[in-house]
Amino acid sequence: MGETNNSKQAQIENLTIEKIKVVLTLLFSVYCFVASLEGIKSGFKLIFAQWQSNILNMVTGETAPITGLALGMLSTALVQSSSAVVAATMMSMSGMVAGGLSLEKAVQFGVPMILGANVGTSITNTIVAFGVERGMTEEEFRDTIPGVIVDDVYEILTISLLFTLELAFGFLSKLVLKMGDIYQRVLNVEDLLARFETSIIDIIVERPIIDPLKEALVGLVGIKVTGILFFIIWFLVIIYSLNMISKALERIIDLQWEDQVKAAFKNPVRGFFTGFTITFLVGSSSIGTSLIIPFIATKVVDLKGAYPYLVGCNIATTMDLSQIYGYIAGGLTGFILGTAHILLNIMAVILWFVSPLRFIPIKIAEAIGSRIAGNKNAGLSLVLWIIGIFFVVPILVIVFMG
Repeated sequence: MGETNNSKQAQIENLTIEKIKVVLTLLFSVYCFVASLEGIKSGFKLIFAQWQSNILNMVTGETAPITGLALGMLSTALVQSSSAVVAATMMSMSGMVAGGLSLEKAVQFGVPMILGANVGTSITNTIVAFGVERGMTEEEFRDTIPGVIVDDVYEILTISLLFTLELAFGFLSKLVLKMGDIYQRVLNVEDLLARFETSIIDIIVERPIIDPLKEALVGLVGIKVTGILFFIIWFLVIIYSLNMISKALERIIDLQWEDQVKAAFKNPVRGFFTGFTITFLVGSSSIGTSLIIPFIATKVVDLKGAYPYLVGCNIATTMDLSQIYGYIAGGLTGFILGTAHILLNIMAVILWFVSPLRFIPIKIAEAIGSRIAGNKNAGLSLVLWIIGIFFVVPILVIVFMG
């Protein structure tokens, strides 16, 4: 009896220690994320000051929206984190506005970058599919392909429509700029956010970390190199910190995850909110959407059952805590670009989940999936799809139009 009690006591103590470790990891990761956003902003101020004319040509040129879209797609495909790219976009544009770029031009370039980031993040599903392929027969892998690419189709349809409207009429950028005017006139957001940043971020991040590091690097390598190094270093810290945050939150919900996923497939509403909840908690749509792939591969859920879950993941990534802080840290520019991020995903939900058009992404994914699966080497065809959509096309656009 005594041994049993001692064993239970030891389990409780181990669980408590594990929880403390997770909480400390989470707090450290959040601090790194906050510092990385400020570092990106500071680095871009230096870069913009030194290469103002070149950057202005790229950001304000006639092909700027197309370049921004391609840059967003390629960046997200490379780093596997739309959250990191969206956060970097908000802070970069905020830094450039602080350096003299007009708010209108910053938003007109930043909005397409955010559109591109939303497409680039869907590549993670394919990577996960190849990861689980080893445990599947060739037929099972072929059956999984439509579920792997349905998120690609959902995002590409959304971005194709909204980017066409943006190119033709400046639809999304004009809409969020008008909302920015309302934020400023009614809520005086810029002053409110400035007070928040000065009272908290300046004390815990700027003075002890950013400013001393910047001064040291400027003394060693000069302003130009410091600006570039700051952007690279702090962008890597964004990726690292978001990864750590995601892992810590995954640990917290790990014991309940499987039951929640299985319950998600009972009806579309439950699927949507399960996807939303999981992605909100882990702070990554890449993680949220990729978690469903093994269930599709093992036929626990079919494509129609997984679709509401994937839609929920996509809307949640605009509202997780890391993104909300990015909206705030970016000042008025970040707030406006954050609004664009939220609106484009809400419009996607209305178009492809609420409206009668909701069957279109599934049908297209099934059609493309059947064509890919019909080839002798389905895996190679899927790789070519990914390389073409997420790497070749954006690189060509950046090279010839950037």
